[in-house]
Amino acid sequence: MGAVRGLFSLRTKLFLAFFLLAALITLAISYRLYVHMRTDHLNTLKRDLAVIADLAATQEESRRITQWVVTGRDKAAASQAAQDLQHRLTGESLDIERIYVWKVTASGEYVAWAESKNVPPDISGQSTAAPYTGLPPTEVTRPIVIEIPDSNFEIVAYAPLKDGSGKIVALISLAVNGAMVAEDVRHFIIQVTNVAILAILVVGVISWWLARGFARRLSRLYEAMDEIAAGNLNIALPEKGQDELALLANRLNQLAVNLASEREEMLLSAIESLVAALEAKDTYTYGHSSQVSAMAYAIARQIDLSEQELFTVRIAALLHDIGKIGIPDQVLNKPGRLDGDERCIIEQHPVIGAKILAGIPALARVTEMVKHHHARWDGKGYPEALAEEEIPLGARIIAVADTYQAMTSDRPYRKGLGQDIALTELKRCVGSQFDPVLVEAFAKAWPACKPGEE
Repeated sequence: MGAVRGLFSLRTKLFLAFFLLAALITLAISYRLYVHMRTDHLNTLKRDLAVIADLAATQEESRRITQWVVTGRDKAAASQAAQDLQHRLTGESLDIERIYVWKVTASGEYVAWAESKNVPPDISGQSTAAPYTGLPPTEVTRPIVIEIPDSNFEIVAYAPLKDGSGKIVALISLAVNGAMVAEDVRHFIIQVTNVAILAILVVGVISWWLARGFARRLSRLYEAMDEIAAGNLNIALPEKGQDELALLANRLNQLAVNLASEREEMLLSAIESLVAALEAKDTYTYGHSSQVSAMAYAIARQIDLSEQELFTVRIAALLHDIGKIGIPDQVLNKPGRLDGDERCIIEQHPVIGAKILAGIPALARVTEMVKHHHARWDGKGYPEALAEEEIPLGARIIAVADTYQAMTSDRPYRKGLGQDIALTELKRCVGSQFDPVLVEAFAKAWPACKPGEE
């Protein structure tokens, strides 16, 4: 349970790391996009307003306003003309909130002269350098557009009004409805926010997928290390990619191979010691076990067993008679045939061998093969009445090889059979004593199964 919590914690941390980093990048890009859209919209609005201001300066209403400014009278008529001009411009293009008329004095100062709506309290007609915060302080010779500082997106365009001699006598200013611009900007904010939310959701899914992939790979590594610690070295981690996890997987695979090789060497050394002890006790067993092992290996290879299974069968065949260490010498080395009691004693050697090997965890599968290598296909063998597929495959293979080697070997009380005769006898006992498939495999592998060859 603790391991599960650890993996979940790691997956969560990876997800948060990926998600937060990607979300910050997404928000930064979204903000930049908003600033770009806002700036581009305002710039476009200013260009359009400058064109409209220039156009407004050429209208009939503007010409009348110019005449009234020059004569210095009829401000009410000028305000009405500004109102008419506002209606004309608003109907055709942007939403013009108000139009101001500023008279240029001889000293170059500006005086509020008229507007399209009621004059606000701060526009009293008194001369001032900058009576209105949106008024540019320098001389305006061409249409310009400015954004009023600290206002709600209020934009004002200025265009000069000239008399017949070309002298600038007044300025006309067009103010765009700030609420309209603010609404446009709000619309941009909504659009960018929607895009950002969608992008963050996509980023969240991708982050979860990446974190899940990394956590799964780490989980495989964790499980592989558990397997190695438990002694199971038959692992093969995928090594896809060129990152650190792939490199670590490769190192773990190499470690498992090296440890398996070392374990096999140690196991073989232990087996050689056991076989040497048996051969020192039983003169018949000398050479018998290695020959049976070579034959069993050939049969197993003929039926396409895996490398691990081939190794297990070979070791089991080498140790199949190890239980004879527990058989009294007078029974084991008796020159003549065994009587009934002696045969009962000798038939205990598979069980004794299984008990000897049971204390070695690495030989767990070998133990069952050794215990049942005298089982018969028809269920009449010993020590247990196993039959057909109940008998471990390795035990059935050893039974064929052991019987053949026994028939072709010389005994104190008889001469060994010829190889062809022994093979014929094996085939005669198919279906009763031996697995038919394995006898057929032995016959096909026969040229490689001569005693002493591998």
